[in-house]
Amino acid sequence: MRRYPTLVLSILFWPIMLPASYVLMGQAYSGSDPRALAAFAERSGTPLVAGFVFVGFAMYMWLSNLLWGPGTALRTEQVRGSLEAVFLTPASRLVPLFGPPVAHLMPVFANLVVMGLALWILFGIALPLDAILKTLVVVAIGIPAMYGIGAVFASGVLRFGEVGPVVQLVRGTFVLACGITFPVTMLPAWAQVAAAGMPPTYIVSDMRQVLLGGRSLADVGPDLAFLVACGVLLCFLGAWIFRLTERSAKRTGMLSRY
Repeated sequence: MRRYPTLVLSILFWPIMLPASYVLMGQAYSGSDPRALAAFAERSGTPLVAGFVFVGFAMYMWLSNLLWGPGTALRTEQVRGSLEAVFLTPASRLVPLFGPPVAHLMPVFANLVVMGLALWILFGIALPLDAILKTLVVVAIGIPAMYGIGAVFASGVLRFGEVGPVVQLVRGTFVLACGITFPVTMLPAWAQVAAAGMPPTYIVSDMRQVLLGGRSLADVGPDLAFLVACGVLLCFLGAWIFRLTERSAKRTGMLSRY
């Protein structure tokens, strides 16, 4: 980021302009009709359209940073020709698998701060401090589950090489199925069942509940327990798949092939 300072502009553009454009389109289509706002509140659980959209886009940005950052970090090393050198070191294999997610936490929290300021300055929604702190707790509890997903993707690089198209597909699936862009209740019944098994569904829902709905952490306690279990399971699954694909890559020479 220091070497290419213009990348900072992306932290200002994506978290502000994109969600703001959707909020403005929603306001234009509804015409500030009280019936439209009431229908939205009934389905989403909050009358704050801007808050709902911005929290969803915060989750979208996190998914994008996750899948295109840690999820493809090994692919970047592979293209550069440095992956073999990394695997020749005596360092634990958990370092290249779980190290990149730690580095990507900073832009994730930067996006959250920028979006919070945009909500306040552009739409006059001042978020209470206690709600912000509870939201950070939800984010912290959801980190292992999210980066467990990233670890599974990182393992796929050793087996298939290019995973960009898969990243696009999975990100699109999460966006459509996990209530990021619209309430889960708007999905067909079978899609709602599928969404119930995806960690991002609970993270974005709990963020909205504690930040916009005034709920306590105890109210979303079962969801948080599910996220903890998913985090443990996905991290172990990612490490196990990584071990298997590393052995296969050593036999087939996939580490140096791109």
